[in-house]
Amino acid sequence: MPNPHDRRVIRTRAQLRAALMALIAERGYDTVNISDITERADLRRATFYLHYSDKESLLIDALEAMFDELTAQIDSLTGQDGLAGKTFVEAYQGTFRHVAQHRDLYRTLLTGTSAAAITRRVRAYLAGHVLRGLRNLPANSLLLPAEVMANYIAGAEVGLIVWWIESESPYSADEMAAMCHRLVLDGVRGLIAASAGDTQAESLRK
Repeated sequence: MPNPHDRRVIRTRAQLRAALMALIAERGYDTVNISDITERADLRRATFYLHYSDKESLLIDALEAMFDELTAQIDSLTGQDGLAGKTFVEAYQGTFRHVAQHRDLYRTLLTGTSAAAITRRVRAYLAGHVLRGLRNLPANSLLLPAEVMANYIAGAEVGLIVWWIESESPYSADEMAAMCHRLVLDGVRGLIAASAGDTQAESLRK
């Protein structure tokens, strides 16, 4: 197994991820094969299998790398509040602007024949990010299990993203962000009990 911290490994995987994403945007996910990816990346087929077992494992790595970069940008703007930035409209602006920038790619990924599996992966990633934030809150401050709340928030966000892409909605990225922020925050505000001295939980309930 290649060392994931080796610069050559990092560079090779980045080439493969970029090749896959470019091909998906052009042709859709299902029609792309390993030979297409290695040809676009200008790498040997054997090199592909040194790093990934199949096309699906490359896609998962590519999605996670893209979301890691996005969430890092959002965290730098919002900090790590108890909902992983989800109390800030800027968190949703970052997400919806990112989707708008890569609209063709997301339309293919989230509305194509493999959409169900990919949507589950996206939702699971977002839920994990929110869950880590919720676990920073005092244990007695949540009125529902953290896993339930995290999946509710992630599901709402992904659901609106898919609808926005499918419907060719006239709403801008920032308008969608504002509405998603309002829906999610109103939905969870009553489920976080303010404890003594917990100004973060108190601010959510106001």
